[in-house]
Order: sequence, then structure tokens, then C-alpha cells
Amino acid sequence: IKAATDSEWTHVGVVFKRENQWWVLEAVQPVKYTKLEDFIKRAPKSFHARRLKDSSAITPECLALAHTWGAQQLNKNYDLKFLWDDEKLYCSELVWKIYKHGTRIKSCEPKTFQAYFLQNPKVSKIIQARYGSLEDFPKNGPVVAPSDLAKSVLLEEVPRRLQKK
Repeated sequence: IKAATDSEWTHVGVVFKRENQWWVLEAVQPVKYTKLEDFIKRAPKSFHARRLKDSSAITPECLALAHTWGAQQLNKNYDLKFLWDDEKLYCSELVWKIYKHGTRIKSCEPKTFQAYFLQNPKVSKIIQARYGSLEDFPKNGPVVAPSDLAKSVLLEEVPRRLQKK
């Protein structure tokens, strides 16, 4: 992901409050809920949270829709081919679609694979391994990377709280 996007952002999830605890719904293998503290422990120095700048879009009805759609994705396999369907999901696709299903907002515009650095030798090697050849790779297929979500003009950084000692 770093090589294809030239970005430090490689993984995303959606933070939800469930049963008075904070959880991250993430597309790993499989799609699952992870305790927020465990999610942060994986990369404490690079963890950042972002939210919609216009919080009026997050109504109780929207949250319910997002929770419901997200719960329907649980246990789906991780999508190593980054295809834009719901059979399997990759992390930024899951986040983008939760926003879309919950609020009807596109958190960013999907790009095509061609928008990324496909000529990078690491990226080309993975494409060939996953698709068999560059010709079988859907270069015009829609895709959203973690870096696209991080750059979204609709989202803002959530200030970090100081930990109590």
C-alpha cells in the first residue's frame, strides 16, 4: 500500500461505541471488531482518528444504518484483489461504504487503480501474483486507499486526549 500510494497510511477502520466500549470495525482477515485499545497498540505512533467535519450528518438513524450495514459485513474475507464489490472487503472500502450506507456521503471520490504507482516493482509483483498478469488487472476499476480517506476534505482530525496517569 505504501509503495502504490506513496503514503504512510496503510490501514483504516471505523470506531463505534458498543456496550459502553470503543471498538474498531476493520477489514482484516476476516472483517471483525477489535477493541480500540488493541487497534491502537498495533501502531501507537501512527494512529490517527478522523471524523466528518459536519457532525450534523451523524444522526441516530445514520449511526443505526452504519451499525447494521457494518454488522452484515462481519466475518467476510479480506479482499486481496481490492475489488469494489461486497463479497470480500478491504479496509478502506469498508470505511468508505460505511459512510455511504450510513450517511449517504461519499467520504472521498473513488479513484481507479491507474491513479496509483503501479509501475513500482513491488506493486507490479503483487499485481502479477494476485491477478496472474498485468493484462488481467482491472486498471479502470474503482478503488479507495487509506491515503484517499486521510486526504478527504470532508474529514477532520480528532484531537487526542491526554492519557490519565
